[in-house]
Amino acid sequence: MNIDIQSVADKGNLDKERLILKVTADTDTGDYLVIQTGFSNGEVTIGTYNTFWFPYKAVSAGDLVVLYTKSGRENIKELKGSKKAHFFYWGLSSTLWGKNDRAPVLLHAPEWVSKAPDEI
Repeated sequence: MNIDIQSVADKGNLDKERLILKVTADTDTGDYLVIQTGFSNGEVTIGTYNTFWFPYKAVSAGDLVVLYTKSGRENIKELKGSKKAHFFYWGLSSTLWGKNDRAPVLLHAPEWVSKAPDEI
């Protein structure tokens, strides 16, 4: 994968809570999803609670991808050395990461298929 989970900052504080990801090679954020899963006995569980699928956006190695739990407007901040921080917002009204029984899972899903409900 070309994006890695770095940390969750300010857990339990809706105004500041965010997942920080680091881009390790040029990629597109639209190929990635974050799933909030259960966590027990040192491992993620099959329980899923919330999902965020990033919109398509080219990002470069060394950039940061920051996903806030709260609502907000997507934006970019210039960093040192021509790198950027790309800000995304989950749009939720309560925190996700304040408990130790939930974990973020980052999925790389460049290929997928879907059908309209009336086509199934």
